[in-house]
Amino acid sequence: MKYIIEKDDENVRLDRYLRKKLTTTPLTEIFKALRIGKIKVNNKKKKENYRLVEGDKLFIGLDVPEEEIIFMKLQDKDKEFLKKGIVFENEDLIIFNKKKDVVMHKGSGFDYGISEMFKSYFKSNDFNFVNRIDKKTSGLVIGSKNKITTRILTEEIRENRIKKKYYILVHGTINKDKFVIENYLKKIEDKVIVTSKNDTEGKIAITYFKVLKRKNNLTLLEGELVTGRTHQLRVQLSNMGHPILGDTRYGNDRERILFLNSFYCKIDKFNIEVKLDLPKGFENKLS
Repeated sequence: MKYIIEKDDENVRLDRYLRKKLTTTPLTEIFKALRIGKIKVNNKKKKENYRLVEGDKLFIGLDVPEEEIIFMKLQDKDKEFLKKGIVFENEDLIIFNKKKDVVMHKGSGFDYGISEMFKSYFKSNDFNFVNRIDKKTSGLVIGSKNKITTRILTEEIRENRIKKKYYILVHGTINKDKFVIENYLKKIEDKVIVTSKNDTEGKIAITYFKVLKRKNNLTLLEGELVTGRTHQLRVQLSNMGHPILGDTRYGNDRERILFLNSFYCKIDKFNIEVKLDLPKGFENKLS
């Protein structure tokens, strides 16, 4: 059996992940398999306390029965919702236009997200989203239909070879037509903060910005991610003094909508390029 570790299982201990997957296998047998190399992560032996990382490739060389997969029962309106949101599809992947307030995965009080819905839609547990955006963020996300494509796309994302751009509406007027923000970010509990280069927990974050329009003491930006850190755009712009309109976490805002939209995706490996128009909500704020 082979698994690609998803974001939701990042930082989970290896032995706990294995107990969840191998429900009929005694723990002593799992530990023995780890010791002798019948279970490997990225083709290497790991101890039971190893913390999993998104994209890790887990191989389980034990003769155990596959668990029966029970898919959600989707109603016709659910199927129509999913079908309508697909803006690109081939035999390997889809690109889906996620609406605001829709969650990507189950957890945090949600029994399911669009990931679980698509697994049922395609009747395949191999379906996985290889990137994710926040619940309040709208726009394009990439879903893989099989393990091979998941492996390829995960590598492309890790090496920053997939180009992603965002429409962003921020408070205030930014006078520079183009600028770059490069700093270091780290996660503290449920928030992300800007830290120093010398902070061992900090990770470099780089974004290219271009001003598209200025009006009503607001600035419409195009942001191109070079790195893909958690809340990268929200933290960088808030730290600059121009929080995103509708950002209640990194700004002081009562807007019901977060004006952050993933509108562009280019995957050279598959010769795919998708671009969305500026959402009407953005246009209304700038009219």
